[in-house]
Amino acid sequence: MIDTDTSMTLADGRVLAFRDLGERDAPAVVFNPGFMACRLTGRAAPGARVITVDRPGIGASSPSDRRTVAQWPHDVEQLADQLGIDTFAVLGHSLGSPYALATARALSPRVRSLGVACGFAPFDREHALDGLNQRMAKALPALRRAPWMARLATGSLPRQYRRDPAAAFHKQFGRDLPDCDQRALTDPLEREQLLTAAVEATRQGARPLALEMQLGFARPWGVEPSDITVPTHLWYGEDDTLTPPQMGRFLEEQISGAELTIFPGEGHMAAFIHWFDIIGTLVA
Repeated sequence: MIDTDTSMTLADGRVLAFRDLGERDAPAVVFNPGFMACRLTGRAAPGARVITVDRPGIGASSPSDRRTVAQWPHDVEQLADQLGIDTFAVLGHSLGSPYALATARALSPRVRSLGVACGFAPFDREHALDGLNQRMAKALPALRRAPWMARLATGSLPRQYRRDPAAAFHKQFGRDLPDCDQRALTDPLEREQLLTAAVEATRQGARPLALEMQLGFARPWGVEPSDITVPTHLWYGEDDTLTPPQMGRFLEEQISGAELTIFPGEGHMAAFIHWFDIIGTLVA
């Protein structure tokens, strides 16, 4: 059984940190966590080897101001080579979805399947903001016009999370979460894992967090969902106001053969409520 929080050195000298959980010979899933999450967000699942990776500047991975979503697969490929993994599945949650999509597109010979669980879809389309909570629906157009505003949004986050993680999370996300997600986060273990990962995600300061927002929300991702050819599974919560179901329906339309599941009465936490089933589907 592997339970390793470790790192590797990439070809350009950067450090890539990751958590490796599960059986060494089990089918691998490379998990891309969302914004304010990191390698500590990943969790084990029966019959799988779950590898959760810190993106540059997040958690313990070296920063890179020049990074893009489309460059991420190069890091993933080096990680897979280092671990001796020939083929693997890819999973993205929330703002991790662009990186999962890019990896599935760029490394398709090695990616057995793609999963998007409560993930964002591209914003350069009509009705992209339908179903979003009011605060995000108002903020995102402004951020897309002026990406520098991300620095204002993230400037105080590291200090807030170090001082009081629960209060910082509530200020950042809690006011916008639907009742179903509020209930899911009353589980002490679930809440502790989320807050611990958020604190770790901020350890290198606000600048990498601002870049995360710019890459995910304000700049082109550099990948077209319609170009993805690997088997794809999509999971969304019916009541999610961060990544509403219309995003899953758009990806289903764009990715040939994609299978969409919508969980009634659930929200953004559906990805973790159904974690075992999601991982099991990707490695089947």
